[in-house]
Amino acid sequence: MTAITVEGVHRLRHAAERGILGLEVAAHGPDRDEVVERHAALHTRIAATLAERPGLELDVGSPWAWTDAPAPGNPEGSVPQHHVTSLITATYSDLEALAADVSAFALRADLGVQQVRWELSDETREGLLDAARVLAVQDAARRARSYAAAIRPGVHAEPQLTAITERQVHGGGGPLPMFARADGGGAQFSTPEIEVEAAIVAVFEV
Repeated sequence: MTAITVEGVHRLRHAAERGILGLEVAAHGPDRDEVVERHAALHTRIAATLAERPGLELDVGSPWAWTDAPAPGNPEGSVPQHHVTSLITATYSDLEALAADVSAFALRADLGVQQVRWELSDETREGLLDAARVLAVQDAARRARSYAAAIRPGVHAEPQLTAITERQVHGGGGPLPMFARADGGGAQFSTPEIEVEAAIVAVFEV
């Protein structure tokens, strides 16, 4: 018997189902108490606005504060600058609402709008992986038959699968960009497709 080790790979694509938007809420200024108060009001207002969105998952981070002391050589009269920031992360299943919020939040100077990250639902991702695994095994079997024909030309011998190992798979999420085109009517978005890959290492005997 001759052992043949091959790798089978298959990829499937599916339109993103969820978009994850990060908003950096920030306040800066020379008066520490005023900066803290202004940040707290803005942070609370944005979190409350998002909490009203139906079907939206919200993760509200804690504030982070620091101070920049005047550097040597600064003009006389310079004062320390105080900063407070926090991150609010919202996961949208309604992608039209996500596009509308990105357009609105991007116009605000007091918010930093991070690049949208895209995901598939857990159910969709696992279903795609299961289908891709089946097709990856079929790909490995096809390759094994090709090698078997090369090893024993003219002799039909169906390779027998004896062992299989799944290589680490990737897909179903990640920092894919939200594609945008701006025109007179505002930003228009297209949702990317996410690729899910299954890869297996199979051992056949022939």
